Amino acid sequence: MTMNESVAHDYLTCLQAERQPPSLAYLHRLIGLHLTTFPFENISKFHYYTHLGKTGLNWLPDAEQFLQRFAGQGLGGNCYILNAHFGALLQALGFQASPVRATGGNTHLGLMVTVEGRSYYVDVGYGAPLFDPLALEEQPRFTRFREEVEISRLSGDQYRIDRRLNGNSLVAKCIEWRPAMLADFDEIIAHSLRDEDENPFMRRIVATLFRPDAAFGVVNRKLFVRTERGEETHEFVRRDDWLGMLRNTFGIERNMAEQALAFLEERDVRLF
Repeated sequence: MTMNESVAHDYLTCLQAERQPPSLAYLHRLIGLHLTTFPFENISKFHYYTHLGKTGLNWLPDAEQFLQRFAGQGLGGNCYILNAHFGALLQALGFQASPVRATGGNTHLGLMVTVEGRSYYVDVGYGAPLFDPLALEEQPRFTRFREEVEISRLSGDQYRIDRRLNGNSLVAKCIEWRPAMLADFDEIIAHSLRDEDENPFMRRIVATLFRPDAAFGVVNRKLFVRTERGEETHEFVRRDDWLGMLRNTFGIERNMAEQALAFLEERDVRLF
């Protein structure tokens, strides 16, 4: 996880952020900007699987590719892309940052970021409203955009993070609260790229992007809009309307979305 000064400058430009010395307040600001700029989505997963590599770190785009695909096609990424590159940016800005694992289903990549003498869990690649650097030992619990997040200590350096919506658990993982290295995720990423029906993130389209007053999420043909006041669901039956929604809501260009639909159709998954 290294990033040169030129790429770090381009990254901050995408975030519309100025460079500042490392501080907890600056970290908080960068997290918020990231969650409202780069979409969490798996359209890029299909794209890089087709054009970069089908195993491990060979699939992971470098920082320049990541930023170019965002600027040109509106792509963001999943946890491996978003958190790996955000961690590298934080390092380039003078923060101490390293990956951490969160197990359960496909193993997740989060971040341990140390600033002002304390370590925080940071995660811009979970499709979750984790706008704050989280001190895990405080076992935080909060609700934002109607999604409840609860972190509880299991034992030693293991913490459970549980995401709930309307009282139902969406996903729960075990955070292994110790630094890892990006190289440790080679086999983990390869496992997440299994091109088989039992691997849901290779057989559906998902996207999440936050705004200051709302959370937008897509699962296949449905768009979910959540605010503090309630939730709306919109189902798209026309392909062109759906493509327009992805462009207008998430910034994902039509050609990338068309590629994703073709990827799924080749595997007998047809949304339209």
